Amino acid sequence: MRRSVSGDKRSQSLSDAIGEPNYETMTDAEDRVPGSSHMIDVASVAPPPADLRGPSRMSDGLFPPAQKTPSLFAEAGPAVVRVIDTETAGQRLEDDAVLEIGSVDLDLATGRIFNPMQTFCDPGGVAINPKARRIHQISDEMLAGAPPFAEAVAPFHAPIYAAQRAEFDRSRLRLTGRWLCTHKLALRAFPKVRAHGLQSLVKYLPLNLSEVEPHLAGLHAHRALYDALCTAVLLKAITEALMPRCQDIEDFLERAEKVSAEPALLAKLRFGRHKGVPLAEVPSDYLEWLLAEPGMNADAVFTARHHLASRGIRGARKLPTA
Repeated sequence: MRRSVSGDKRSQSLSDAIGEPNYETMTDAEDRVPGSSHMIDVASVAPPPADLRGPSRMSDGLFPPAQKTPSLFAEAGPAVVRVIDTETAGQRLEDDAVLEIGSVDLDLATGRIFNPMQTFCDPGGVAINPKARRIHQISDEMLAGAPPFAEAVAPFHAPIYAAQRAEFDRSRLRLTGRWLCTHKLALRAFPKVRAHGLQSLVKYLPLNLSEVEPHLAGLHAHRALYDALCTAVLLKAITEALMPRCQDIEDFLERAEKVSAEPALLAKLRFGRHKGVPLAEVPSDYLEWLLAEPGMNADAVFTARHHLASRGIRGARKLPTA
C-alpha cells in the first residue's frame, strides 16, 4: 500500500481498500475558495426534509421523470469513473499551479468506491495565494521534494472523470477523456437542496460518508483526497437518483456528459426580487428580463431559457418598471 506524503514524490494507490462578478452567489449561499473548485459553506440552517432525495416532478429535458429501469445499475456494463479533485496556488488560470491531486474510483456497475490516490506537485515557483493556503493548509514543507506537475499527473489518466465544478479541475489538470460535473448533476438530481456546494450537500442532503471514513482520517475539507472521496459518495447518490431514469449506464453517461457540458440549470435565484424562489415559480416576465439584461450570468440565462421554453415562451422583453 503506497501513499504520497510530504517528502515522498510518488502518487499513491490504496487499492486494497475501498461565473461571473456579482452573480457568484446565485447557486450557493457560499463563498468561492481560491485554489479549489469548492465553496466555503457559510449557511446555518436546519437539516432538510426527508424528500430532498426524491425525484423532481418536472423533467429537466435530459433526465426524464419516468423510471426507465427497475433499479440502480440495471443492464449495467463496465464503467469506472475516476472522481478527481485539485488544490492549487489560487491564482488566475494562466498563472495558477497545481499543488495537490487526489482521486478515487467509482464503479457504476456495482457502486464500489476504491483505489484512492493522492500526490503533491511542485508549484514551480508560483506564489501561493494566502487565502487559498488558509483553506487547504498545504504548507511549503508538505510540498518539499514533490514531483513536477507533468510527472505527478501521469498516474491519474483515465477514460472517464468526475469532479465537483469540473471546469476548474479540467482546465488545470488538462486530462483528456469524458468529464462529468457533479455540481451540475446534483442540481438536476437534488433541486430542492438549499445549496449545492460539496460540503453543503454532505451536510444537508445528507451524504453518508461511512464507506470512505477510513480514508478521511488526518484530512479535512479542501484537501484533494478528502474532497475526491466526498465527491465520489455524491456521484454515487446522483447515480442512484438518475440511473433509474436512463436505459443503461451508457445512456446515463451520455446524458450526464451533456448536462456537464452545458451551463448549470439553477434551482433558485440568489439575487433580485425573487431571491430564494425556485426558478420554476419565478414569473415569466422576470425570466424574460433576465434574457434581455446585458452581462447576465450564463447559468441564469440558460436556466431562464429552459423554464420559458417549458412554458412555451421563447421571446425576451424588458421587465416593466411599473
